[in-house]
Amino acid sequence: MGYYISDDAIQLSGCDSAVLGITDEGILCYSYELLIDVFVTRDGMQPDEALEWVEFNVLRLQGHGGKFHVVYTDI
Repeated sequence: MGYYISDDAIQLSGCDSAVLGITDEGILCYSYELLIDVFVTRDGMQPDEALEWVEFNVLRLQGHGGKFHVVYTDI
């Protein structure tokens, strides 16, 4: 069986490099640390600014029915 992305899954635009994998249900799993890195490298944010952006704008999507997972790793 191959991997697929569910129609309900949220794909964060421009954040493909932060994807760790896909669940059996087709939901994307993002690395918290790599999400911050995306905003630092892609958008030129300072690390603390990127952390605040992810906390306020990305993680809040999960509380509003967003279908994606954020994994906290120690990379």
